[in-house]
Amino acid sequence: MKPNIKVGSFLLAIVMMFSVFAIAGCTPTTLNKEWSYKTSDNELAIGAYIYSLNAAYSQAESFAKKLDDYDSTSDKWLDEKIKDDDGNEQVAREWIKDQAKKMCLSYLVVDEQLKKENVNIGQATLDSATSQAETYWNVGPYASQGYVMPMKKQYEKYGVSLDSFAYCTTLYNTKYEALFKAVYGKGGSKEVSDADLTKYFKENYTDYSYLPVNLYTSTKDEAGSSKNVAMSDKEIKKVEDQLNGYKNDLNKGGSFDDVIASYKKSSGSEKDSSVSNVEVLDKSSIGKELKEAIGKLKTGKAETLKVGSGDSAIYYLVYKKDINKDVDSYIGNESNRAGVLASMKSDEFSKYIDGLAEKLKYEENTSVIDKYKPELFFVAVEPTTAASTTTASDKSSK
Repeated sequence: MKPNIKVGSFLLAIVMMFSVFAIAGCTPTTLNKEWSYKTSDNELAIGAYIYSLNAAYSQAESFAKKLDDYDSTSDKWLDEKIKDDDGNEQVAREWIKDQAKKMCLSYLVVDEQLKKENVNIGQATLDSATSQAETYWNVGPYASQGYVMPMKKQYEKYGVSLDSFAYCTTLYNTKYEALFKAVYGKGGSKEVSDADLTKYFKENYTDYSYLPVNLYTSTKDEAGSSKNVAMSDKEIKKVEDQLNGYKNDLNKGGSFDDVIASYKKSSGSEKDSSVSNVEVLDKSSIGKELKEAIGKLKTGKAETLKVGSGDSAIYYLVYKKDINKDVDSYIGNESNRAGVLASMKSDEFSKYIDGLAEKLKYEENTSVIDKYKPELFFVAVEPTTAASTTTASDKSSK
């Protein structure tokens, strides 16, 4: 439940928010009035720094686990060099503190730029964001699925209040997106024209469909556990012949919809198991084999391939559609258009925010910040996977 450490990214692990008052220039309150960073008209509670330090710690720990001598029972890795996703090497504890600071400055920059761009975020949007943060805080993000895991238990013991939690998460993302739209959207200071957006869409997006057919059957054993059984060679050949027949039809100009209708009829199923997407293929999560197969296809062509083996093998029919025919219908949809714009400019915008953060005039409350060290979050995990936490006095919520 932490945002991506590359602050400013839309790809937060789970989108959270900050308090409604931030838009008006106020930031989360703290019970003992301690602050971490501030500008001439804005001030961050120490809780915002603690949250950011915790997020940075978790990211650094994931890098540390790649070290040959990583020891889950000790926090000695904090004094070793780690390499982040950008290839930068730094002693872990210093990397953590630097990233936490970077996150805090990013919060301040976004607040500042919202004012400069005269962005007005609707009260209903802010209320919804705040409500979502409160839900995560009190029952967690999966309560609707029956898993109650209050984020309050994770953060409050370190001194993070609901206000600070919200400020650094969902509402921050709400503000960030609003600022992004103000900069690159219609009438923005860096407005992206329809022509440029269309050009990017045609050059980077792929419209594809695929039909997966399992080369195994699923049964249940006496204990009721699910078990996969690989098909016989004869059964596999039947599936391959059928999908290769569809491939030939498509390569002769046939319709994918007709293929699916035929498959549903032959299989006796009313369920459409095919998948269709319009997306940047390199960023897709469909799997390396599928991405490579689709990437090699010419528009209007199809191919078949087998992925996996034995009782986990799947045979695929993949088909690439004409992306040029999607321009009006896809970009014409407001939500889709926003997604294309984000894909086109999110990296640039992240660097833009980083650049503004480097130029930001701010004060740092070093005497307070230095009280909170990365080892505060260390949890020793024994080889048996039994976890024990380092002893530390719970701090009052900030």
